[in-house]
Amino acid sequence: MRNTPSCNHNAFQTTSDESQSQAVKIGLEQNRGAEMNSDLERALAKLRFDEQVLGYSLMTKAGRPFVSFSFPNELFPRVRDSINLYKTDLRLMTIDTDRGLVVLSPVDLNWILTVLYVPELQLGLAIAKTKNVLRLLEGIELPPPPEEFEESAESNLKVLESIAMQAASTSSEMPSPQPIVTEPIISVEPTPPPIQEVVVRPPEAFNVQPSTVPKRGPAYAAALTLDSDLYKEMKQMHRNFGFDVLMLVDGSLSVAQVADSMFQPNERVIDLLKWAASKNIVGVPLCEESIVVSEATMGRFVKCPKFIGDLSKIDGRDVEILRLCDGTKTTEEIAEMAGVQNSKVIQIIARNKKYGIKMIGKTI
Repeated sequence: MRNTPSCNHNAFQTTSDESQSQAVKIGLEQNRGAEMNSDLERALAKLRFDEQVLGYSLMTKAGRPFVSFSFPNELFPRVRDSINLYKTDLRLMTIDTDRGLVVLSPVDLNWILTVLYVPELQLGLAIAKTKNVLRLLEGIELPPPPEEFEESAESNLKVLESIAMQAASTSSEMPSPQPIVTEPIISVEPTPPPIQEVVVRPPEAFNVQPSTVPKRGPAYAAALTLDSDLYKEMKQMHRNFGFDVLMLVDGSLSVAQVADSMFQPNERVIDLLKWAASKNIVGVPLCEESIVVSEATMGRFVKCPKFIGDLSKIDGRDVEILRLCDGTKTTEEIAEMAGVQNSKVIQIIARNKKYGIKMIGKTI
């Protein structure tokens, strides 16, 4: 009888399945690397298209600029010195420079985000803007930087993507743990919660006063997401002003405090918050829920700057404006008396606030 050699088809099938599974794993991990790069670009785009940002840099923990956009080279040594000085306990910090306000903060153990804002931007708003971008970056698994790279190059984003893909491929080659066989579990689908009806109200249905403390609503996160329809609508209607106001809504600041920190009239902030409330972005009282106030409190609430510092420390071109800041005049009135634009008065006040300026509220 003639013997026919037997083939182990099961062995060939198993090898083929393992190869296909390995290829799928590598493909998935490489896709994660590409998604990481896309998420990083999206987070940095928040800074690039912000009119109050002059430049930014994603730096290594050693203070080397990895990816930069319009960040002045002459500021890097000062930033690097600050990083080295506080490297054992580096947290969010600010640096006041001639070019503007620098805010820097660690993203993780390997990376530091550094942002340069316009000089007239309020400190609290600059910090809030930076924290918003940090929240996006903290959700991205950034690989450590390479040992050698060209500083501040835009192409380094692709380098980072390649490192992430290489690390993913290496992890894919590791043997996967054997699956644990368990007894099947019979799942019982829970009863779905009742569908809640969303009530749409116009902006006029909300009563927002200078003393109102707005809270974050269910659509707050969507309004701050760059690719959401809600963000695009807000950007079209209110430009960056809407984003700046929402960044200060934390459930503790009143409308007057938000307006004060941004050097904006209460009426403009109130109009924005009414629109945001109609979109469920923030929570404010309805007209029927608010307490009826007396006729005397229904006037226009304004903030008047008062300089309480030493004028000898002030630059000569700003002294004339600060002399008029006595706590009884609005910035519009000061601008009219000095014969300059209101925006110029606001810039001078913001630039010299550290020397002693407080805002006095009054109803007119």
